[in-house]
Amino acid sequence: MRFPHLIRFTGLLAFLLLLNDADAQRRGGRNSFFQPQRPGALELSGAARLSSETSTGDLLAHPATELTWIGRSPGPLHTGIRLGLGQLDRTLSPGENEGGHVEEVRTRLLMPEVSYVLRLAPFQRGFQPFLEGELGLAATVLDERSFDAEGQRDAYRIPAYDATAHYGWAAGVRLKMGEGAFLALRYGKRFGGTLDLHEANPNPTVMPAQLDGERSRASLGFSFAL
Repeated sequence: MRFPHLIRFTGLLAFLLLLNDADAQRRGGRNSFFQPQRPGALELSGAARLSSETSTGDLLAHPATELTWIGRSPGPLHTGIRLGLGQLDRTLSPGENEGGHVEEVRTRLLMPEVSYVLRLAPFQRGFQPFLEGELGLAATVLDERSFDAEGQRDAYRIPAYDATAHYGWAAGVRLKMGEGAFLALRYGKRFGGTLDLHEANPNPTVMPAQLDGERSRASLGFSFAL
């Protein structure tokens, strides 16, 4: 992980939070970052993530879903949280349970993420451009499920996972479609540590492939003002 960049970004994030809090206090103490905010906006987006393997440099594109909650404040700075879930790989393979019966094993390599979001949105009209800073965690999780001959799940486990911190930026726009409804477009980058790309049947003598720490993403979805 690029710690000097992370330290500078964390300092900038803290400065903006204090600036936002001071602005809220100046306006009468309403909706300070350290006080409950009024309802804001809920955004549901489909995302395309682009990254590369560290060993080969091959680009990997995978779909994801992101859910973002942005609180509303009287100034241009708004805070929120973003949850994301992407799927890097999926495999089906036959297997046997302890009784020797044939079953189907379904394996998925998932990439969950959670981020704290600070959004700068100076305009509150039908066309709302914005800039974002993010600080959070990302992981790769190997999800394995076994199904019997009748299609009933008889086992579930997570044989491997890896996690790292990340930070990043994004730029986007919200376009008003109707009362309280917006079309939201966003593009950004995240930076952090590498993540292992686990396999269903790994070779114990070979190191797993890794996802590079620099990742791009573009998303398109809907935003609803509450």
